[in-house]
Amino acid sequence: MSGCKIIRVKNILGELLSMPGGVSREEAVQEAQTLIEELREECEKAVPVEITRLEQLVASAGGQISDAQLGEILDQVDPLLTLSGTFGSETLDAVVKKFCDLAFGMKDKGISTTAPLKVHLSAMRLVFKADLSDDDAVAILAELSRIHDHYGIHAHVPEPPEFAPAPAPVAVRSGYKK
Repeated sequence: MSGCKIIRVKNILGELLSMPGGVSREEAVQEAQTLIEELREECEKAVPVEITRLEQLVASAGGQISDAQLGEILDQVDPLLTLSGTFGSETLDAVVKKFCDLAFGMKDKGISTTAPLKVHLSAMRLVFKADLSDDDAVAILAELSRIHDHYGIHAHVPEPPEFAPAPAPVAVRSGYKK
């Protein structure tokens, strides 16, 4: 064991982190929130532009959409997904995610009709900058879920509980005998 030599390495990152003059976690979070708010107005202007771009892609497909066109739509929806998650309402974010799930599901199942895509895009326009009640938001998302159910498409990410559609009522038969 005489051939073993221990070499101590100076931990520069540790030294920098322990030096005074940095900002606290709370200050860093507050600064980040301030910077995000400064970008809000400009980014909110981009949301309808992104929706229009998706509408044009769907319209260019006509009534039937190819696998390649669905792939292009999925590539192009990313900026809208980022904007809706960062600056949009929870409802807009949920509608955009449903649109993504729909497009993925259509691609997976070979569904080529553009009608459900158009409905989701219309829902995006409806909920963007709209002052919806919680009941209206839940109703819109429930109707979009019905479209998914109709085509046998399921969400990749579970819906937040406040937007999950209510379970269908169960019929109860009276006079049941064992």
